[in-house]
Amino acid sequence: MVERELEATIAARRELGPEHDDHLISGFLERIDHEIERRVDERFAKRRPRRQPLGRREFRTAIPIIAVAGIFGGPAGVFIAFAALLIAFLVLSVTRR
Repeated sequence: MVERELEATIAARRELGPEHDDHLISGFLERIDHEIERRVDERFAKRRPRRQPLGRREFRTAIPIIAVAGIFGGPAGVFIAFAALLIAFLVLSVTRR
């Protein structure tokens, strides 16, 4: 891509003459800048970790917590455990992005 852009810029300079050098060079540099940004974005996209949804492991830990809360706290304990787990799962899902 870069070679083609450079060849096209040189060909345009031959046709237009040296009085258009500034415009041709700035256009060439702008296209090269966009190409560099595109390549950098591709590399970052490849390195970016994939978002993982909450898995079974996270939900399996909730079962004993709710059971213990139900045994020792009754319905109020279950409600508090659900609220605490909901907050924990929300924090986990936000921090994994």
